[in-house]
Amino acid sequence: MIMRKLFLIVTICTICANAFAQIGPNLYYIEFTDKNNTPYSLDNPLEYLSQRAIDRRQAQNIAIDSLDLPVNPSYIAALQGLGLEIVNPTKWLNGTTVRTDNYNLIRQAHNLPFVKSTPRFEIDTVETAKKENKAMMVAGNSPSTNILAPKYTDSEYGLSYNQIALHNGHIIHSEGFKGEGMLIAVTDGGFTNADRMRSLEYLRNSGRIVATRDFAYNGSTVYDHHEHGSMVLSIMAGYLPGEYIGCAPEASYLLITSESNDYEEIVEEFNWVSAIEYADSMGADLANVSLGYVDFDSQRYNHSAEDMDGHTNPSSIGATIAASRGMMIVVAAGNSGQDENGHVWIGAPSDAYDIVTVGAIDVNQNSAPFTSHGFVEENRIKPDIVSVGWDTYADYINDSIAPGSGTSFATPLSTGLIACFWQKFRDKTSAEIREALFGAARPTVPTWEEDPTPQMGTPNILTGRGYIDFRLASEILTGTETLANDCNISIYPNPTSNEITIRLDNMQNVELNIFSIDGRLLDYRKNIGNELKYDLSQYAKGEYIISICAGNKVVASQTIIKQ
Repeated sequence: MIMRKLFLIVTICTICANAFAQIGPNLYYIEFTDKNNTPYSLDNPLEYLSQRAIDRRQAQNIAIDSLDLPVNPSYIAALQGLGLEIVNPTKWLNGTTVRTDNYNLIRQAHNLPFVKSTPRFEIDTVETAKKENKAMMVAGNSPSTNILAPKYTDSEYGLSYNQIALHNGHIIHSEGFKGEGMLIAVTDGGFTNADRMRSLEYLRNSGRIVATRDFAYNGSTVYDHHEHGSMVLSIMAGYLPGEYIGCAPEASYLLITSESNDYEEIVEEFNWVSAIEYADSMGADLANVSLGYVDFDSQRYNHSAEDMDGHTNPSSIGATIAASRGMMIVVAAGNSGQDENGHVWIGAPSDAYDIVTVGAIDVNQNSAPFTSHGFVEENRIKPDIVSVGWDTYADYINDSIAPGSGTSFATPLSTGLIACFWQKFRDKTSAEIREALFGAARPTVPTWEEDPTPQMGTPNILTGRGYIDFRLASEILTGTETLANDCNISIYPNPTSNEITIRLDNMQNVELNIFSIDGRLLDYRKNIGNELKYDLSQYAKGEYIISICAGNKVVASQTIIKQ
């Protein structure tokens, strides 16, 4: 995430009943009452959605509804008639940000009949102070104490092999799925030098940068302002055979700037919602969101831990709506886990519903202490998963492949591999893909002071369900049992009313994982021996997934039906 833009997570604000307030330097948000008398129609979606966006909805049986309709252009024209500069309209929140140095114009706008007098996002008066030395999400090059030396087992990957192989992403690649045909939106703070970086030459020359758009500065280019987006992009799209291969080197990309590097104000959340709406309208399959909002220059708007409920903050609302349109939204959890000011919690939009929130580990599966703290509730776990974000290799825009750290690096590694996985199972919905991924999460043990010996396999506030094994995820979706050539594994009876027997021949150090059909890890056993009788009486009737692992490889996966 662009963090502090160690962590960008912005709060939404409060309006005093009769005053629209400043949300950035001369910036205000105005919400409309309705979309009445709009010239747009649900019967003609090509006026505001690309054919690709329509196709994505149809493939997942998602209806086009009033949220998809743009804001009423007559309302925009009326605001312009007052002398307000329109910055970024948002159809999902049904409003627009405007710019003016004359507050009287805001008062006049407030009296218009189509402007809400009590907007959903109330904003009190703000005195804006520029944030000095605003940092992006990258935490810096601080290697783990026992980091593995780069493996060149696959000479093509070079320095990126470990971070991809941990997830068995190289297996997905070897099957021919490297992201081709998938469109990934990258929302960030800028893409300095991405138009000339050597690692992105293959991406540029093959014409897979589909479009660029700047919502932060409304400029004509995204190749400026900050290098953070370029590094994030390199983790997915980099292609230097023998040196470095990204995790989705054949995917197509939308490059979108939504973050300002000059200040940390809540207007950036509105920018992001407009940006993700654009990505949706372009038909993006996935969105990489290495951004987040917690603290602001105006401290009264800082997000509290209680705000992280998935439906309070504008960017969280936007992310949930984006997911409901069939997009896979992958968001960094944040890097404030060691915040000395106590703001250790995740930020918006990583608290949104139906998305994938990513924490950080290293290639040895050690949890990164800087990962922001989430929560484990009855029906929600944050972060959802973890990926390599501690000493992740990326291109530092000067053609230097080097390790860096931050959940904003773990996020594109996840996004890219998910894109390749979804390419393999293109007939599946985003919800089905997400459930399979959660079911294929391998548990890790977090290193947090509150509980130095947490139970292995139990979802927790730093590592969630664990890291994704894409080979296991494939087995979950295909419903097949995959056995190693030199293994003989039997799991029976199936169906069963109570007990199953697991018999193993010629295997040692075998691990057992039992998942619910919706992907929750229910039990984890190490070194189970040559035969194990497992009692299912504690579980309700239904389907369960039995996964057998040897080392870091899944050697068997089978669905069991308990009658």
